[in-house]
Amino acid sequence: MRKYIIPGVLSIALVATAVWGYYQYGERNDYHTYLDIQFQRQFYDMIGHVENLQVDLAKAMVSGSNPETIKHLNSTVQQAYLAQEKMTQLPFYHGAIRRTEEFLSQLGDYTTAMVNKSLEGQHLEPDEMQTLEELHQYANYLSQQLIELQQTVAAGGIKFGDLRREGNRDLGSVSDQMKDFNLIDIEERINEYPELIYDGPFSEHLKRVAPKLEGETISAQQAIDIANENFADQNFDEVVFFQEINNTSIKGYYLRATKNGADEGQEVSMAISQVGGHVVWYLDPRETGESQLDRPEAIEIAEEFLEKLGYENMVSTYLMAYEGQTIINFAYEQDDVIVYTDLIKVKVALDNGEIIGFETEGYLINHHERDIPEPKLTEEEAQEKLSSAVEVDNVRLALIPVAGNHEILTYEFKVQFGEDRYLIYIDAESGEQRQILLMIEEEDGTLVI
Repeated sequence: MRKYIIPGVLSIALVATAVWGYYQYGERNDYHTYLDIQFQRQFYDMIGHVENLQVDLAKAMVSGSNPETIKHLNSTVQQAYLAQEKMTQLPFYHGAIRRTEEFLSQLGDYTTAMVNKSLEGQHLEPDEMQTLEELHQYANYLSQQLIELQQTVAAGGIKFGDLRREGNRDLGSVSDQMKDFNLIDIEERINEYPELIYDGPFSEHLKRVAPKLEGETISAQQAIDIANENFADQNFDEVVFFQEINNTSIKGYYLRATKNGADEGQEVSMAISQVGGHVVWYLDPRETGESQLDRPEAIEIAEEFLEKLGYENMVSTYLMAYEGQTIINFAYEQDDVIVYTDLIKVKVALDNGEIIGFETEGYLINHHERDIPEPKLTEEEAQEKLSSAVEVDNVRLALIPVAGNHEILTYEFKVQFGEDRYLIYIDAESGEQRQILLMIEEEDGTLVI
């Protein structure tokens, strides 16, 4: 009798295993379908931003008046940064993507410089117009290639989820598939675009200096532990190691996790630095609901989050709100001096106050204790360098970057001229005017150009 029991039990176990496996297979397919839809939404949004920026660039170049030129260049800046943000949320892990992100970032930065020049009443030089024309050509090429990729996806070709899953197994196969997507062609073409280096407080080239990270080199498991500790409130199901990050300024570990609770199944991602074990960035691409929080509440939440992670003496500088979320820029403060290069960005969901984005690259690369000199000019002496036509609202000391990866101590004057507000930076040693930025204060936040 016993000899019939064992086969029977094994048969039942086999059937149960098959049923459970089929159920898990279905659940997994549903989850990947959901992720693929989310990736497609981000991708289509990115295409829209790229198309908009190349149209705005064209309008700026044919505009015959400075106000119209400024208007379209300013719109180009916004579209470039939005396109870059959408691109960072896509499951592409290839050098082409990193290069394209840098292109979008530098396009936005260069256009910002041209806006600043136009605001001073100066017309763009022929070589600057030529650079804008070249950027427009590359943006147009990028737009065309992304539309072709969109058509490939719509026609039932390779799915974004396929790239994500195959990336777990074999990054080489993903690179081969990207050739079909023309992403490698995009990189080869964009590699030709002119290197854009100019003075600017948040220029991309400031990230090219060697990171000033200190501490022990951690393992992937230690990175997972750090992620769980820093984001304990996020209710993760499990944090898993995906791959090492070696093609950026800060080497690290790329991690993923899924959330429990109200956003069950939502995937988040993050990077932890190999040296020191710092969170380099964190991204939760969930959709946000109707806004329930105001600006001061969002800033307070972001400040508490930074304090919990051990970032002290961080001061909120500017913010921008859109689509139910707000991005808050924080700069380091040392001896009552704002250090703009030591930048941290925190994204807060305005529906429930959840942290859905976090980026510390500027801070991790540039932060160190400075030997800040005493200003040679007094505040009153520096103010004498301003135009008598402006009215000073506020003044503080600020350390700002200039060409050559140098920093200078300045007086930052927030002034009003007519209906507009500006930030004017006066060198605290020489009295030279170093920078003028226009502050566009809207309901959604403050944009500085």
